[in-house]
Amino acid sequence: MVYPIKMKEAVIKKVQMGGKPHHEIASEAGIGLSTLTYWLKNHKKDGNKNLTEKEKCPQDWTVEQRLNALMETGAMPEGERVSWCRKRGVFSHHLEQWKKDILSLLTLNNTALKFKGTGRLKKENAALKKELNRKDKALAETAALLVLKKKADFIWGDPKDD
Repeated sequence: MVYPIKMKEAVIKKVQMGGKPHHEIASEAGIGLSTLTYWLKNHKKDGNKNLTEKEKCPQDWTVEQRLNALMETGAMPEGERVSWCRKRGVFSHHLEQWKKDILSLLTLNNTALKFKGTGRLKKENAALKKELNRKDKALAETAALLVLKKKADFIWGDPKDD
């Protein structure tokens, strides 16, 4: 859970003032004792800097950061990869999901590239079909005229014979 920075500062200030045990202050603030201990440890280590930094959830990682993480952990043995993940607040299954996501994006992009040229090809195909249809009609018309001429010549005779 992400707590407001002002709340963290107020709770730490209460602890520093003393007077009450940590578990009472934690219960009054509605947080766990382990959370309060974590805040205090970070406050002692880095001051208020750590209070303002929001921990990065696996969902908050950018695509570039995810790809870098996959490249960094790709050749690692399982134990080393788990250690790497622990340090950065992710799990191995996040890496696997990111890998699947990136592969599916690459597959979609490859498919899109294949279909990108099909629009032009479809138009060209339609134009060629239209031209072929026109030529078929012209050929059929020419054949019909030739048949009619032969019939006319047979019935009335060939004018060249006279």
